[in-house]
Amino acid sequence: MSRTKNPLRFGVNIGGRPFPEALSLARAAEEAGFDTVAFTDRPPENNLEAWTLATAIGVMTRRVILTHSTLNVPFRNPALLAKMAASLDAVTGGGRVELTLGAGGQEPHYRSYGIHFGTDGERVTDLIDAVAIMRGLWANESFSYKGARLSVENAAVTPTPASGSIPIWIGALGPRMMRFTGAQAEGWMKNRGWPESTAQLTELIGLLEGAAQKAGRDPATIRRVLNGAAVLGSGPQPVARGLVGTSQQIMETVHQYREMGIDTFHLRFPDTGTEEHVRRFAEEVIIPLR
Repeated sequence: MSRTKNPLRFGVNIGGRPFPEALSLARAAEEAGFDTVAFTDRPPENNLEAWTLATAIGVMTRRVILTHSTLNVPFRNPALLAKMAASLDAVTGGGRVELTLGAGGQEPHYRSYGIHFGTDGERVTDLIDAVAIMRGLWANESFSYKGARLSVENAAVTPTPASGSIPIWIGALGPRMMRFTGAQAEGWMKNRGWPESTAQLTELIGLLEGAAQKAGRDPATIRRVLNGAAVLGSGPQPVARGLVGTSQQIMETVHQYREMGIDTFHLRFPDTGTEEHVRRFAEEVIIPLR
């Protein structure tokens, strides 16, 4: 029996494509039946800024959920991020934004932008404080909070999200982050790509579910997300970690991971013929699974 109560979802990672290609891919994914489009948040790299891109794609699509893998807390003031998320929720019709937050990696990225890059522990503390600040701002007309380094005083975010709040997923791998995610977040995204082994994934899910149970939550309600490649075909395949092989092999892999508690797959498709790959994957994998 599956360890998740959430419906099965599939998403497309947009990656660092130029805007016309990114928009075309997002629209193709939406039309094919994918649930989510995800954006990469690495500002110093040669790509479009992730929040701006999410906004542009969001207003030019109708249904797909908008998220990131991951939106790294050190780059943005959390109160302003709460305002940005609520604004995107409003301009895209409400209910289409799910924040996937990370504590931040790639130290040279932050140093090059003049942003303080604390220790691992400090960055996790900042993420915990950021979540408290964002949720407090969405829930209150005026909100004050003092954390270790992040704080707000009599701050406000209006308009608030259509549903009163926005789901927060956490990109996590370490024990402290996994425990926080299980206790507090609506979703978990495994950091650093596809699991190294089923044993690693089992251990991580155990930490997540144990923390949820300790906090009095139903672990099966927490969405669990894997990032990986999507390569559909019967011939020799490139070395890739994710959903790779024939449609039957991929569906068997999905069933295996779903039994372990995974309910969402965010996929990177080949750089050539991408839209055709997306449509074919939907026809041969997503539709049969549903």
